[in-house]
Amino acid sequence: MARVSRFGDASAMVLARAPIRPPRGNEVVVRVTHASLGATDLLARRGGYILHPVPGFVTGYDFVGELLTESAVSLALGLRSGAVVAGVLPLMGAHATFLTLAPTLLVAVPPGLDPATAAVLPLDAITAAHALELAGPARSVLVQGASGAVGALAAQLALRTGATVVGTASARTADRVRALGAHVVDHTDRDWPALVRQAAGGAVDAVIDHTGTERDRDVLAADGVLVRTGFAGRAGHERSDALRGAAAAARDRRERVCSAPLYVATRRNAYRRTLARLLADAADGSLRVAEPLVQPLADIWEAHRAAEAAPAGAKVVLTTA
Repeated sequence: MARVSRFGDASAMVLARAPIRPPRGNEVVVRVTHASLGATDLLARRGGYILHPVPGFVTGYDFVGELLTESAVSLALGLRSGAVVAGVLPLMGAHATFLTLAPTLLVAVPPGLDPATAAVLPLDAITAAHALELAGPARSVLVQGASGAVGALAAQLALRTGATVVGTASARTADRVRALGAHVVDHTDRDWPALVRQAAGGAVDAVIDHTGTERDRDVLAADGVLVRTGFAGRAGHERSDALRGAAAAARDRRERVCSAPLYVATRRNAYRRTLARLLADAADGSLRVAEPLVQPLADIWEAHRAAEAAPAGAKVVLTTA
């Protein structure tokens, strides 16, 4: 397993061994074959992630693997030993070779979907889908960072509803967002809120944002909804900035905080339905997903460095092969 020994750069990661915890009750064991390594993992390693304020934890939220054991619940869900499954954990810990967990966290990976490709999807897809659910019905949506892993998925899902979608991006990644079918605004332009309103034909009904910027309000309709999927925060102050941002969002009736781990923990059936549907969409090509950049778990340090340099439209996937 890949553990954060201290907060810092890639050298803070260590590989550790631990016995496989025997299943209790209806739990099952999964042999992890692939697990994504994304921005949340990098933030947690640096010490900026609000849910992991102390080092010593194993990183990783989502994974793909082989189901090794069965239980009454897994059988009721149609999951038998040997099945290729994917899932999202309510707490980090997926960067390991084996997981003992509740079968209600698992869904079958569609036949024909490459496991590495499937592994880039679970956490980001659940975040994007839940953010749009929190936004409610919207005729126009602004997606901040629409070329990113979550943003690209959110833009595609919003476009499916028939909404006008505007995405912010850099000049370098603008074509990726246009290819999705969204309008593009350069986020480095000082007047980007005015450009968003122009592209959307007025104030937007919903904003999906990971930056925590207050300028989102300049483009939001009076009865619109602002969904925060994250709070980028200042370097070295990410945790405190996230706490302040979440507290401010809780006080504002127009703001919602989107937490995929909380969604997985409290709305298990909805989570499984959503993940199964989006994996099926990826399998049939109707949902564009990030390109997996496969790195061995055994070289976790190089994998972290690769994740820090990953281009838009790509995501590092750890493999235990």
